[in-house]
Amino acid sequence: MDIKNKEEFEFFMQRAIASFAAGTNLDDNYIELYNILLRSFAIADTDYDGQVSIEEFQPMLDSASALPNKFGYNWWEGTCEDFFGRIDEDGDGSITFHEWLGFALNHYQEKATSLPVAFDLTEKEAFIATCKGSTTEGSAAFKTVYWFQWKCFQAADGDRDGMVSADEFDKMIEMATSNQKRLGLPVQFSTPEERADTFKKMDENGDESISFDEWLAFSNKEIISKVA
Repeated sequence: MDIKNKEEFEFFMQRAIASFAAGTNLDDNYIELYNILLRSFAIADTDYDGQVSIEEFQPMLDSASALPNKFGYNWWEGTCEDFFGRIDEDGDGSITFHEWLGFALNHYQEKATSLPVAFDLTEKEAFIATCKGSTTEGSAAFKTVYWFQWKCFQAADGDRDGMVSADEFDKMIEMATSNQKRLGLPVQFSTPEERADTFKKMDENGDESISFDEWLAFSNKEIISKVA
């Protein structure tokens, strides 16, 4: 998985854990975290019996801890025996993938409280400050808003074709303006008529779809800058 810096890791975990906490498990980042945990289990299961024994467990722990450790989050500190005992609740001397996945996700949810608050969950002062700061290209706020706009786009792109259709557009707008609504700030494009008209204006070539770069330019100009 190509996460290049701490900011990207934090955004990845924010999204993955939020999806898990909501019980949806549909966010791309949650799916990637699921796959990381699955790969760590498969690496450890050296006898291919679908279970991990205490003798096989250390490589699984090392694999799971590698990504957060890389960015300074030592979330798996502790002994192999301690973690194994906590996961092996039925005491049968082995861990199934279901047990591992459930423990790891709940463990990450607990540890994720040390992450910065997600952009779309910040309170009014911090939210407005980030919107204002995002006008400075390359700043931390600029990157935060960029990744948030990917979150909106990916959530809307349900068929994973890299484009957002008119049917998918409402979901993107809803997510992009959710924090304004929560904080009592003015909400743009709140009616179906406004959204339909906006989609037509954005779809300049008439192919009935919007690309991410089109969405990014629109969102910066018509949503984020209005808050700023």
